[in-house]
Amino acid sequence: MDLLVDWRDAHGAIHGDRVVAEVSGEGWDGRLKARVLEVKGRGEVPLPGTLQKQPWGWRVVPLEPRLSQIISVPATDLAEDGELVSVRLDADPEAKQLHGIVVARLGKKTDLKIENKLTAALFNLRTAFPDAVMRELAPFPTAIPDAWSLGREDLRSTLTCTVDPPTAKDFDDAISLQVLPKSEGGGWLLGVHIADVSHYVAEGGPLDEEARLRGTSVYFPDEAIPMLPERLSGDLCSLREGVDRLTMTAWMTISPDLEVVETRLSESIIRSAKRLTYDEVKEAGIDLSGRKRAELGDALSTLLDESLVLSRRLTKVRLGRGAMNLDTEETEFIFDAEGRPVDARRYPRHDAHRMIEEFMLLANETVARFFTRRKIPSIYRIHDEPDALKLEIFAEVARTFGLLKPKETPTPEHLNAMLDKIRGGPLEAMINTLLLRSLKRAEYSADNIGHSGLALQDYLHFTSPIRRYPDLVVHRLLRKVMQGQMLPEGLYSQLAVLAKGASDAEQKATEAERENDKWKTCLLMKARVGQRFKGRIQGYSAKVAFITLDSPFVEVGVPLAALGGNFWVDEHRTKATGLRGSVVLTIGDAVEVEITAVDEDLRRVSAWLTEAKAQDGHGKAFAFMPMLAAPATLREGDLEKPRRGRPGQREATPKGRLPKKARVPIGKARGVSGTSREASPKPLKGSVRGTGKRKGR
Repeated sequence: MDLLVDWRDAHGAIHGDRVVAEVSGEGWDGRLKARVLEVKGRGEVPLPGTLQKQPWGWRVVPLEPRLSQIISVPATDLAEDGELVSVRLDADPEAKQLHGIVVARLGKKTDLKIENKLTAALFNLRTAFPDAVMRELAPFPTAIPDAWSLGREDLRSTLTCTVDPPTAKDFDDAISLQVLPKSEGGGWLLGVHIADVSHYVAEGGPLDEEARLRGTSVYFPDEAIPMLPERLSGDLCSLREGVDRLTMTAWMTISPDLEVVETRLSESIIRSAKRLTYDEVKEAGIDLSGRKRAELGDALSTLLDESLVLSRRLTKVRLGRGAMNLDTEETEFIFDAEGRPVDARRYPRHDAHRMIEEFMLLANETVARFFTRRKIPSIYRIHDEPDALKLEIFAEVARTFGLLKPKETPTPEHLNAMLDKIRGGPLEAMINTLLLRSLKRAEYSADNIGHSGLALQDYLHFTSPIRRYPDLVVHRLLRKVMQGQMLPEGLYSQLAVLAKGASDAEQKATEAERENDKWKTCLLMKARVGQRFKGRIQGYSAKVAFITLDSPFVEVGVPLAALGGNFWVDEHRTKATGLRGSVVLTIGDAVEVEITAVDEDLRRVSAWLTEAKAQDGHGKAFAFMPMLAAPATLREGDLEKPRRGRPGQREATPKGRLPKKARVPIGKARGVSGTSREASPKPLKGSVRGTGKRKGR
């Protein structure tokens, strides 16, 4: 678990130190607090930073914002003044001045893709494969020997295809679909064929150990750090078009009523007929392009037609049982020929994406049921029920916007209806943000408590063993059970440890990917300082409004101090109020901003708001045009954003709470005493031009 340590109780510890701490109490928000008793040693992971030559010697300025101290280093021949390096700290935690030694040169700030190296260094991502791993790979043949196909279900004559993004390099899942004759009751026979990575990765070997340590592949917009070496992930285990590949197949017989009436799992060998992209499926199966359908042929076009019909019906069933239908928007960066980001846009999603997702969800559920019905331990993908308090807070906000009725509870049915109502509208960003904040994070576990987001009791990850270690473990267990092998003693405990490690690796990869996206945003926007862009308010921290631009589709930060009028953020972080309550800026409001600065060290783009569609204290819309009341540049302390807490935790309150006279009474905040106006502090004199020209609704 995480413990909250106040800097006054840190006992001189710095970020990355190994410490002994004791629980000292509980904060107002339910988080456990602790104080450091002893610093055992400095972190052993090399830190990235900038090497600088000073009159008194050499130093390294860390890139990690949580490490504010400068590191003294001896002279080195590995790098020059101003270059980026990795430095290992001295182990002595008693030293008043941080000392270290340069262990590697990372490059210059102007190097192409240097941000990928720095991200990997910041998050201690393993990028190079040890020699032992490559030696283990060396004996594998380039083609599948005949002996390997013995005992496997031969599906090379079955029509199968893969569907992936156009930039994908590894293809670990293929599908097949057969319409069953009505004389036999009708329905479909769906086959989901997954690359058999477990055939190549021996349990306990160097390759397996490296995959376990990595836990998952990490995907940057222009580069991937794979869990498995390229020879496996991009070749031997990749279901490439027209090539024999070993697979594990989940067969599901689906009735016309969309019930899975029979399942069968097998070791198999396939030969994918076609490598398709999502857009090709859309062109042939949704847009019904005659040219594309002729190119694919009748058999493949029919397979896509039936797959789209089946997947759409499966989606209705999934939503009908209470699964969440929450679509999150992702950014797709566009690069020039040299690899520099030149644009960013919303990643397009359509029924071709949902088709593959539905089939993979069904296969994962099928394999999970295989284990639970036999009471065999496995690694499950779980998603605990939302925290009741957080969900009620979300419902309270939704009711203020008329999205839920006064006595309507936030059940999955009501939430899905609400999400459908706001999809594509100005409130979508706000509601999605708040709902995600109220949900717990999905993770891996040996305890099958179900997946609330999918409304499933049995669910695990089976479909991506090339890029996720838990899937590889599930494949191994599946093979042992199907072949009648003995399961090891203490299997549950082993799986619990592996599940915790996989969850931690997944979280680290997610944070690294987000940080790299921020870096790409800085590279994209640093030539656009002074330009104006339209966008919408996406969220708030205590001191910053986060704006998502329409084009390019990236996030920038506007310090609230730059708005003037002494703006403050409400307890749910959904709106900012200023000018004695006469200006209200809510998540989802349309704004125009001007880019003021780009800070690659903090990975943040700063802006100030030039115009916003705001509301006055009575809810009437008008155009708000502030003047620049303070430097519109983000600082390190401004960047704290609301985060999803661990189970049982409430959202942390922003630092620097308002005085009592400026807070909303609890009863009124919850609608107990009817409507009321929030108390508001007086604005700073001369800080704003005015509330702007009022406009009608």
